[in-house]
Amino acid sequence: MKSWLIVRADEEALLASAATSGAGVVVVDCGFAAGDRAKDEARHAARDWLSSHRQQVLAHGRFARWVRISPIHDAAWRDDLETVMAAAPEGILLPECSGPGQLQEIAAQLYEVEQRNGIQHGATRIVPQVGSRAGDALNIRSFAEESHPRLAGLTWDARALAHSLGSRRTRDGFGGFTDAMRHVRASVLLTAHARGIMAIESAHAVAKDIEGADAAAKAARADGFSAMAARHPAHVGPINKAFEPTPEERSDALSIVAAFASNPGMETLPHKGRRIGASELARARRLLGQEEDAEPGVRQEARSLV
Repeated sequence: MKSWLIVRADEEALLASAATSGAGVVVVDCGFAAGDRAKDEARHAARDWLSSHRQQVLAHGRFARWVRISPIHDAAWRDDLETVMAAAPEGILLPECSGPGQLQEIAAQLYEVEQRNGIQHGATRIVPQVGSRAGDALNIRSFAEESHPRLAGLTWDARALAHSLGSRRTRDGFGGFTDAMRHVRASVLLTAHARGIMAIESAHAVAKDIEGADAAAKAARADGFSAMAARHPAHVGPINKAFEPTPEERSDALSIVAAFASNPGMETLPHKGRRIGASELARARRLLGQEEDAEPGVRQEARSLV
């Protein structure tokens, strides 16, 4: 789940190529629409695409199907869930999330919708997009203080934050993020690591700027993000390459998984001169793709080290 490709439900050409883009996660966005008719068309288009790709027997491998719904301050989010959950997406991307309270509200509704659609309780995960407004940006750390079983990761949206601030830019003259962007980015990264969940970098804004997307992905990986969003299929390749583990990282992750497998019930263990715990184990498993069973043989490889 290194690359999260977000495609609007009305972008037929991009949706047509999304399944073969190589993205680890395809997020169909139905939360962009304005007006009742447009919203209804978007959510049904999202449901149809998700349904058509529910059975994935594709040469390029399996991808996870997620959906981005309307934010909670828009009453349309309930209808979004009712419609798209018929296709049983693996997760929900929640935009403009102000805090754990909204996560709880979505989770409560999911419980009922899962029951109605014959989906296993708790199977649908949630990734909030946080820090999109000034007040929300100051509340990101609250996600580190409250845990929730559906919370799979945190991400942010640089364009949304810039829009809410009335900012004309997200990056400075040297190519780095501006101060407000850096604050939210760092808060997402630190909070996700404190919680032991995925930290997903904001998408690179310019679709045709492949070099910029490549540089942004490399910077995100170097800074400790576990994945990155994309708004165009052309950015998926650079993201996947940037987040591919090195042989040394893979070997270290395998040894961490093996150490905990041979010491069941232990909360912390010594490892290469330091103590490691649940967050390091979770990070190792994500690096190896074990949470999604995306890499056949990884579990056996780890067991062979025990």
